[in-house]
This record gives sequence, C-alpha cells and structure tokens, in this order.
Amino acid sequence: MTVKKDLTVLIIDDEPDILELMEEEFKYCGYSTMTAICGNDAIKVLDKESIDIIVSDYKMPNGNGMVVLSHVNKMTKPPIFFFVSGQADVSVEDALRAGARKFFSKPFDLDELIKEIERDIATLLT
Repeated sequence: MTVKKDLTVLIIDDEPDILELMEEEFKYCGYSTMTAICGNDAIKVLDKESIDIIVSDYKMPNGNGMVVLSHVNKMTKPPIFFFVSGQADVSVEDALRAGARKFFSKPFDLDELIKEIERDIATLLT
C-alpha cells in the first residue's frame, strides 16, 4: 500500500506566496514536495526526479502548464497531473482532454484541494 510520505508532489506556480502555501500544506499532510516557479523549471525537475503528483498553475511565464502536461504525456511513467488556475481564458475541457486529471479554479480552499486530490489518487493507486 502506498503511503503519503512515499509520494512526491511537484508544485508549479509563478506566485511565490501560493507556491509556499501549497508546499507547506502538502508537507503538513505528509507528502514529500518539490517546487518550480515555471514550466521550464518543472520540466528540468521531471527529467531528474521521480514525481508522483503534479499540481500546476496553468498560465505562467517561461513555459505554461500545458507545456508541462505535454512533457508529462511523453513520459513512460507519467505523474498524476492536476491544474490550478485563476485565469478565465483557460479552456478546462482542453486541459482535461490533454490528460489533466482535474482542474481547480483559483481561489480555492487548499484543504479541499488536497482532499479532492487524495480521493482521485486513492482510486488510481489502489
């Protein structure tokens, strides 16, 4: 059985306050975490590290979330991918069609976000 401490979450967001808040909350919930401030940095992490779950902002400079998702889709063992975004011009349907598991709109309740992710990963990892 997989336990939280065995799962690594890569959190990608260009807003430092949101990035720090999400990282603290995932750590508090027992996950290992890594962070990236843009899509290009996230791809570098994915090429070097074993990541189980990605929580990514959609719209960022230097590689948006769709660039990361496209990279993930080419991996032999892709992480489970979740989008978070405050952008109104984002096509949720396109993101889900491209392989994102779920799409959360900002602002969101972080505890609810984590609970929803945990429900999703429980069905995928059992």
